[in-house]
Amino acid sequence: MSGDSFNDYPHSCAVYFDEDKDTSHIATATMNHWVHNGFAQFTAGNRVKAHLGGKEYFAALLEAFTQAQKTIYITGWQVNWDAQLADGVRLVDSLLAAVMAAPSLKVYIMPWKDPYPMETYSAATERVFAALNSHVGRRAFHVLSAGSKSGKFFSHHQKCVIVDERLAFVGGIDLAYGRYDDNYGMQADAAGRQGMNMYNPCVPVMAAGRGYNPMEEYATPHADPRLDRDPNAREQAKKREAISVTRIIDAVLTRRESQSPGKAKESTYLDAKIQPRMPWQDYQVEIEGPAVYDLIANFVLRWNSYPPHYPKSSLLTQTPELHIPATRPERVGSCHVQVLRSASQEMCRSEQKRPLRGKPPESKTQHDVMDAMKLLIDKADHYIYIENQFFVSAFGVSSVEGSEKLSPVASSINPSASAFVTRRFPDKPAPENQVAEWLANKIKGHIISFNPMPFHVYIMLPVYPEGRLDDPTIVAQIHLTRQSLVFGSHSLINRIRRTLWVKQQLEEMQVPRKEWHRQIPKLEEACGEGYLDIDIEACYEFVTLLNMRDHDELNGQPVTEQIYVHSKLMIVDDRWVLVGSANINDRSLLGDGDSELAVTIADMDHSVHDLDGSGTPEPCRTFARDLRQKAWRKWMGSAAAECEEALDKPALQASWEKIQSIAKKNAIAYETVFNFTPRDIFKLQISRDDEYYEGERPKLNRDVLASSIWPTLAVNKTNQPSDREKMPFSERFWFEYNMNKFSKKNRLNEIDGYFTLLPAEWTSGENNLIPFNMRLIARNDQKTSDLQLSINSTDNKRVIT
Repeated sequence: MSGDSFNDYPHSCAVYFDEDKDTSHIATATMNHWVHNGFAQFTAGNRVKAHLGGKEYFAALLEAFTQAQKTIYITGWQVNWDAQLADGVRLVDSLLAAVMAAPSLKVYIMPWKDPYPMETYSAATERVFAALNSHVGRRAFHVLSAGSKSGKFFSHHQKCVIVDERLAFVGGIDLAYGRYDDNYGMQADAAGRQGMNMYNPCVPVMAAGRGYNPMEEYATPHADPRLDRDPNAREQAKKREAISVTRIIDAVLTRRESQSPGKAKESTYLDAKIQPRMPWQDYQVEIEGPAVYDLIANFVLRWNSYPPHYPKSSLLTQTPELHIPATRPERVGSCHVQVLRSASQEMCRSEQKRPLRGKPPESKTQHDVMDAMKLLIDKADHYIYIENQFFVSAFGVSSVEGSEKLSPVASSINPSASAFVTRRFPDKPAPENQVAEWLANKIKGHIISFNPMPFHVYIMLPVYPEGRLDDPTIVAQIHLTRQSLVFGSHSLINRIRRTLWVKQQLEEMQVPRKEWHRQIPKLEEACGEGYLDIDIEACYEFVTLLNMRDHDELNGQPVTEQIYVHSKLMIVDDRWVLVGSANINDRSLLGDGDSELAVTIADMDHSVHDLDGSGTPEPCRTFARDLRQKAWRKWMGSAAAECEEALDKPALQASWEKIQSIAKKNAIAYETVFNFTPRDIFKLQISRDDEYYEGERPKLNRDVLASSIWPTLAVNKTNQPSDREKMPFSERFWFEYNMNKFSKKNRLNEIDGYFTLLPAEWTSGENNLIPFNMRLIARNDQKTSDLQLSINSTDNKRVIT
């Protein structure tokens, strides 16, 4: 890609002296936080603004739409015509208003072409906008459903909107159901949410409602020999299609219908009176400046990699060839930005059919996001903050290796025969990406350092991947996540335990400090299972594992749901930000799976702060520090004042201790009130049969029963059919829901903020790896139903990314 050369800004960095010195100096250093030989080089002079949550992002997007004059480019895993962008405003409303106000404006939409039986409603979106072309009297809307360029089952996963080739929004938020969120909350129909914008794929939908499905309207067949032979039949077909166009326009604009999840007469949604919605946690950054050129190039290259389509049907849109602008936008801000991709070799090759001006992109697999992640982890000096939808990484040997039998609960969740068909596709034995190893090696360097400095890793994850705990792919992913984080022989936690064990041996052997480097490799080789003698809690000096959750009352009953962490965010040392669409799993990172888009941001505007309490001021970049503090204040909620020191000094020991303490208190309160939330401990063996623990959480030992994948059961306990009815994925659970009869809901008053301690030892000793193709279940998006179980799933009515 053309752009600023790495040699334009290669080695300049400021050197800061203490307050006794009058001046600072410029020294040389390698700027090794940029990815070389990736999709694009970094650009200087960008204005970047972060949007925390869908409501904030959508408000900025709607404002940009009102100013659009030339083009709007939209790409996403899921783009829904009726996705809510504001109270009473759908995507279709905002785009129609934009093209009516600007006669030359054209909108290009590129969602993923979901394979049967997946359903992201991309075909319905095309039909609606095709009909609106008839309404506005010109071809204003063009929809191209982008098929995978990485083989069967992989997806087009980028999320980006570009307005007039000058302003871009990139991150993890699709223009899709459930994303309209900023302050969490449980009320499903609050803020004007309707249809599938009332969103919770973790529970069954139970309320009948009105819906509309454009796919039920008649469209003239693309190829029908009968119509070719009979001109009268073709004319009649065209008249029927014209009626369909009118019906779609009327349903969308006059009756203001919402998309039906299936047949319109059978539409079913959440029952907002008793069922909570699932809040959404995510980010999108707004970029103006030279980096927008690279985002345009990504969109145009991908769009042009598919053959132009000029259908005659009024319910399909044309997809003409697009062009990349000749010059980059001018510099307008202080941020350096590098556009990153995950792209398969086939995707890159297909893009070369219509290359950029000058040298075309190389025909090789691009894994820029993974490369950037490694560079930033290596670069970290004080702390790393990660928010991600997944954490599935190479973990060595499974803790249940050799166990042929699934846990009783996992055995009772029977995937369909088509799920096992996925095993016929090329497979691999385990995750390959090395994120867990990179993080552990960074921590290892601080543990065995001659002069250890404070360092901490914060990881915020969803409680479990979006979907129901009776969905076999969700259960299998929970297993992989726990192996990657905790249970696997070389999980993140067990790698840290190994380092702590080695240090313990060095100190007990009284090895001189200058000889440590000679002894460490030998001890690491000799460690075996010795690391198991190290208490897991010793690792929490270096890593904090968090989830998010909220609670409320509906119909007089306390309810709770996880706040779904869909983010793909990394912030390092209040200096660098990596944000985009890529999850921590093989599908996103290796490059040969889902297509991804992300940016690394380094602000040249800076200030100095003491990050670890050492008294040494360190240079911090304004954008990264502001984003980290705003993000933390949001999930800290009412605990933010108590955590003020953590907001200022994230690497300080007192900071992570305070965060862990509040998170643990919150987790215990939730576990006491709601017996179905994931937890480490099912109950104490020494307590009465039906008594759950209260107060301080005990450690796992012979006196404690661990919690199963269904937290209402002990680990590896044989379950009965009636046990399903005690979990929120059961309809009967909601018919009989009465938390007041056995909960101690006053404990909810003890909760501060929206963060809880991740139950790291949940499902300890349980084999829940229901057999699917490993390449497929470590996926980005969820939606249950037969074959799609192995692809991307939530429940049979919802889709997410």
